[in-house]
Amino acid sequence: MKFSVGKLSIGGDVIAKCTGITLRFDGGPVDYYGGGFPEPLEIELGNRAITITVDYGEWDTVNPDDVLSNSYVDLELLASDYDANRGISGLTLQRCKATSYEVTSAQDGFITYRLELRKAKNP
Repeated sequence: MKFSVGKLSIGGDVIAKCTGITLRFDGGPVDYYGGGFPEPLEIELGNRAITITVDYGEWDTVNPDDVLSNSYVDLELLASDYDANRGISGLTLQRCKATSYEVTSAQDGFITYRLELRKAKNP
């Protein structure tokens, strides 16, 4: 699923505005064989994960390096008027942890952050 815009927050405080958000739901298939059949009798999902990719993060006053390595963040997905998923606007993914992030600097000194987050189970 793709979303246009969103925001990262910690404890209700917005720390970054995000654009270009992609949600990917992964699950490792588990095959159950029996009776000497060459195809599995059942296929179920094993370890499931939600991976979130943020193409661009604009940070407010916090240092992203400190926050991303030490904290769980909440990601609220906000749909723009041009977003195909605008009916799902307002969805919040809680307890997300950055698994990787990339800092890019352009010639004009503009710095962008590209993030990849994984969602942890809510307690």
